[in-house]
Amino acid sequence: MTAEKQKRERDNPTPPVVNVPKCTDFSAARGDEVNFTGITGPCTISPGNTTWPFSLGPNIVFPLVGNTKIYILSSLTVGNGYQYVVSCCSSDTAPHTVTVNG
Repeated sequence: MTAEKQKRERDNPTPPVVNVPKCTDFSAARGDEVNFTGITGPCTISPGNTTWPFSLGPNIVFPLVGNTKIYILSSLTVGNGYQYVVSCCSSDTAPHTVTVNG
């Protein structure tokens, strides 16, 4: 763990929330909470052709029930990109990628 990440966890023990428009690629650190935005109806986030990057699923069905939260898995490799597919995007077979940055 980097000194920067240790300081961030010490100063702010709650992981940051990364707001992600549903049909975009994004970067996040291991352990960050992910909030997919723009999902207004039934939608499923399913695996792409890589390791599954999220704490729920695979196959996260929206709308989420209760206060369910999604996190980036802490076991992922920094610098790697991990694919997922969002069924409610205009091209639902095109994978999107989360790149782990810390």
